[in-house]
Amino acid sequence: MVQDVSPSGACGMPDVVVKPTAERYQHSDIREVANTFRVVNAVQSMYDAGDIGDDELAAADRWYREYVFASLGVVENPPSDGRIRERGDIHTWMMGRGQCSARITQIRDMLGLCAHVRLEMLLAREMSFSAMARHLYPALSEGRARMKVSAQCALLLEQLAHVYETMSRNKSRKKSR
Repeated sequence: MVQDVSPSGACGMPDVVVKPTAERYQHSDIREVANTFRVVNAVQSMYDAGDIGDDELAAADRWYREYVFASLGVVENPPSDGRIRERGDIHTWMMGRGQCSARITQIRDMLGLCAHVRLEMLLAREMSFSAMARHLYPALSEGRARMKVSAQCALLLEQLAHVYETMSRNKSRKKSR
């Protein structure tokens, strides 16, 4: 499981402070969020600029978590809210992983392969708009290609939020029958 390392109190030692290295600060925009250092990625940049809203940000986060769980079997362990949860066993774990994989496949089928490739580039590989532009539009100028990619990603995240909403609504209908 992947867990955030808080800047203080790492490994049970209250006087240890874990921070990104100076080299990491040179290569990335880093922000401290809830006592954890995070790299500001393209999705966060779009959110900060107002290009996407809370629904799109939540959909991006959900897709990323499901993609990582489906492909790698890794799930982030969120901070506990004090409730006791059933842990499950290898069988329930693998059934959940299979369901995530099925949702990722369903989303790829609904949005298309080109959209899936862009989601992987944006969310799973955390590529910048410039890096995506070099791959997708090598013949265009960097600025123009970056603008096209940024607009496509914002639209794609809107569609992704709608897909998750539709999937949730369909699941509710099936349960009510």
